[in-house]
Amino acid sequence: MQDERGMTLIELLAVIVILSILVMIATVSVVEVIKKSRDRAFVATAYTLYEAARLHVGAQKVEFLTPNQSEILTYKQLANDGVIEVIIDPYTSKRLPPSDDSYVIVTKQSDGHIRYAVCLRGEMKQICKENGVPVDQLSVNDIQER
Repeated sequence: MQDERGMTLIELLAVIVILSILVMIATVSVVEVIKKSRDRAFVATAYTLYEAARLHVGAQKVEFLTPNQSEILTYKQLANDGVIEVIIDPYTSKRLPPSDDSYVIVTKQSDGHIRYAVCLRGEMKQICKENGVPVDQLSVNDIQER
C-alpha cells in the first residue's frame, strides 16, 4: 500500500493562523496608506483654495490693497466669483458647500510682496490657525480635528 497522507489538522490550523496574521498586517498597512492619502488630499485642497485666491487677486490687480493691509477672501466669495469649484472633503467624500468658514487671508507687505495664509475647514478636520496657515508652511502636520 502507498503512503498517501494529506495535511494534518494541526498543519492546516498553522497555515490558517499564519495567513490570518499576514492579512492583519496588510490591512493595517492599507488603512495607514489611505489615511496618509486623505491627509495629502486635504492639504492639496488648501492649496487649491490658495490658487483660487491668487487668480482672484490677479484679476483685481491688487491695487485695492495698501501696504500692510489684509483682506479675507472666503471660499463662498471665491465660488460665487467662479474661480473655484465646489470642494469635496477627502475624509467624507461629501461636497463642502461654499461658506465663510474657509478662507484665504491676502496681505500686501510694505515691500509690495503679497503673502497668503489659508484656513480650510472640512466636516471632520481643519487646517487653520488664528491668522491662517502661511501657504509656504502648509503640511499634513497642520491638520487638526474639528
